[in-house]
Amino acid sequence: MERIASFLASHRAAAVSTLSVLGIAVLVPLAIQDYRIYLSYGPGGLPYNIKGWLIANTLRLLSQEQLSTRIYSDLKLPFADMPGFLPAQFPQRRSSRPKIGPHPAPQRQLEQLPDEVTRKELIIRFEQLGQQAQAKGLVEVRQSLFERQHSALFVSKARDWHSVAQQTRGEISHVHAGLDGSIHVSLHPTDCKRVISMGWGQRHALDGIAVLKKMVGASLPVNYLLIYAPRDEVEIEVAMTIVRASVDFMTWTRDTLE
Repeated sequence: MERIASFLASHRAAAVSTLSVLGIAVLVPLAIQDYRIYLSYGPGGLPYNIKGWLIANTLRLLSQEQLSTRIYSDLKLPFADMPGFLPAQFPQRRSSRPKIGPHPAPQRQLEQLPDEVTRKELIIRFEQLGQQAQAKGLVEVRQSLFERQHSALFVSKARDWHSVAQQTRGEISHVHAGLDGSIHVSLHPTDCKRVISMGWGQRHALDGIAVLKKMVGASLPVNYLLIYAPRDEVEIEVAMTIVRASVDFMTWTRDTLE
């Protein structure tokens, strides 16, 4: 019996060792590929290194689906019983949704990216809108708290901040100017529903998760959306219409900034 037990033990150890080697052989290439995807986003709010990649993958455990609009039918949401800020005429996006990276942060597109000329034109238009809104005392322009790499629009300290503005610490919108040209905005619940339904964007994978407040000191409202990068002048105009609606909602004004 002792010989049998010894034989089984030695073969069990060999099997475990073999499986471990095979596991490493499979997982290491997958990890390298996943890390390359993370780096492909360009610098964002997390460290642009292995540490940031590990944080991003930890946050994947909290990720949720991003296309449902059911949450915006909840009348308990702030301002859900009031009209939104997007114009009545709002178009359908012409193509399917782009593929989004698997990491919840930074949230980025992997395809349907604009050319450099279009991306730069979007940035110029966004900056012009920010300057105009700042001149009217609606916003302040400074570095994004969420991205830390790009400038963002914030609700002016001279204005009253409603509950959604308080949750984002005043941040309204920013463009991911480095590589993909997508945009983050916070919108009225009705406008969130319209933007997603018409194919222009999706929710953040970490929106509405209260535990993030304890983990990182901040959480994202369900009003926080990713707007897909515009690929031509027509889509830039739609994107800027959405950003204007975001400014109006977060500063609570019906001034359309035209």
